[in-house]
Amino acid sequence: MGNTISIDENTEKYQVTIPNQGTLTGYTLKNLSNGNPTTHRFAKVPYALPIKERFQLPKSIPDDYDYTGDYKEMGLKCPQPVYESKELVYKKSESDENIQYANIWIPSSNKYKPKTGWPVLIYIHGGWLQYGDPNHDIFNIVESMDDENFKQKYILVTLGYRLNIFGFLTCKELLKENPLNSNMGFWDQREGIKWVYKYIKYFGGDPEKITISGLSAGSYSAFFQLAYELYNPDETQIIKQSIFFSNMIFTQPKSIEECQEQFDEIIEKLGIKDLSSSKKLSKLRSYDFKFFETFIPKLHLHTFRAVTDNHFISSTILKDIKSGKFSKLLKNKKVRIMHGEVDNEGYLYSLFNAPSSYDDLSVQIENYYPKSIVPTLLNVYKVKDNININDEKILEQLSEMFGKITGDGQVYASSRGFMNNIINGGFPESEYFRYRIGYRGEWLDKEMSPNVKVTHSYDQPIWFYTLRMGFNNEEKEKIDLFLKPFLDFLYFEKDIKDWDTNDIKKYRCC
Repeated sequence: MGNTISIDENTEKYQVTIPNQGTLTGYTLKNLSNGNPTTHRFAKVPYALPIKERFQLPKSIPDDYDYTGDYKEMGLKCPQPVYESKELVYKKSESDENIQYANIWIPSSNKYKPKTGWPVLIYIHGGWLQYGDPNHDIFNIVESMDDENFKQKYILVTLGYRLNIFGFLTCKELLKENPLNSNMGFWDQREGIKWVYKYIKYFGGDPEKITISGLSAGSYSAFFQLAYELYNPDETQIIKQSIFFSNMIFTQPKSIEECQEQFDEIIEKLGIKDLSSSKKLSKLRSYDFKFFETFIPKLHLHTFRAVTDNHFISSTILKDIKSGKFSKLLKNKKVRIMHGEVDNEGYLYSLFNAPSSYDDLSVQIENYYPKSIVPTLLNVYKVKDNININDEKILEQLSEMFGKITGDGQVYASSRGFMNNIINGGFPESEYFRYRIGYRGEWLDKEMSPNVKVTHSYDQPIWFYTLRMGFNNEEKEKIDLFLKPFLDFLYFEKDIKDWDTNDIKKYRCC
C-alpha cells in the first residue's frame, strides 16, 4: 500500500565528516506529498568489523577506521528460514551474514534543532529473533521530519543484527571456544548501541538523550540491552529511556542445557554427531548460509531464542523482577519506560508456525518457552477442555489457542506481570508511560479484514507517521494528537501533557 521512498541520480547528497576517520556521503529524502526535503539518510554504516568466522562475537571498529564512502544503498537482510503459509510468507531472497550495520536518518532542517543536538531513537526490528531486517520503507520517516508537521524531530537509527541460528545458537562446544559465545545477536546490538553513543554527535545527535526501543523481538532485545547495563554498572551507561512495543520477558530464558538439545538435534540431522567438538563447529561453519534457510524449518526445535548465560543474561533476572531488586536498579538509574500493545496481538502469533496437530501444540510452544513450563501453560489455558480433537476445524482451534497462549505470553500477560512487579518493587508510576493502540486507518481494510482490528506490529505506521500508506486528513489529525506526547517523551520532557501516569492501571489510547 502507498508509495515507497526511492533514491535516483538526481537525489541530493549530504556529507558528514568524522574527524580523522573520513567523510560519509548520505542522501536527502523528500516528503512525497509536497516535495519538501526532510531527511538525510545514511544507509548500511558499519558499527562492527565483518565477522571472520561464523558464531563468534562482534569486533569493535578501531579508531583509525576510514568511513569515507557512499552510503546510498540499503543493506541485505540476515539469512533467515524460508516460511510460507497462506497468510505469512518469508521467501528466499538475497541475504548477508555480515549484518552489523546501522541505518541513520537525521532531520534535514536545523530550524528546530536543540542546542545539545537531536535526541536519538535506536530501534531494533522484530521478527521472533528469526526474521526481519532494519531496512523497511516504514523507517523512511520523511513525513514526521517535515517542518510543516512537527517541530520536535529526532534522529532514528535502526540496527541490523544476527538472527536465528546465526545469532542465537547455543551449545557447550561454542562456550568451550569462548565463555561469551552465546546470545550473539544481543552482542551485535550492544556493539551498535555503543557505536551510536560514540559517533552520533557527528550526525547532529545528543548522545546523552538516547532512547532504546523495538517491536516484538526488538522490544525483548531492548529489555535485555537495558538489563545488561543494570547488571553491569562498570559498562558505559547509555540507555536513559526505553520503549517496549508489544513484548516483555515472560519466563527466565532457556538454560544452556536446554539449548544444547537443539544443537544436538542439528548435528544429528546433519549426520555429524560423532565428530569432535571442534570438527562439529568447523562443519557448521562450512555450510553456505543459504543451506540453513531451508534446513532450519525441518527441525523439531526450529526457533533460536535467548539463553541464560550469566554473561549477557543473568540467571536471577526473573527472580529479581519479582523480588523488587530489578525495580531498585531501574530507580537508581533513573530510567523512564514507555510500554504498550495493540488490541489483537494474538492473531498474528496464531499464523506463525501454527500447530499441525494436537501433539504439535506442545512442540510449538516449546519453541518459545522452556520445556518445563509447557505443561503449566497447557493446564492454565485448559487445552484439553477447549480443543476437540474430533472436530473437523481442529486446526483452526489449535491455531487460535496457539495465538492466545503466545500473544498473552509475549505481550499481554508478560507486560502486566512486569509492570505490576516493578511498581510493587518501588519503581515510580510517574515514570511508566502506558499505551494501547486500537485505531487503524481505512487503507488497511484492503490488506486485512477489519474484524482483525489492529494485530501485532500493525501500529508501526502510526509511530513512524507513515502517512504515505494512505491515511486521510481526518486520520492524520488524530495521529498528530496522539504522537505529540510521544515526541515529548523522546525529548525527555518532564511534564508530558495528556498522558496521565499517576496510575499504572491507566493507559493512553489511540
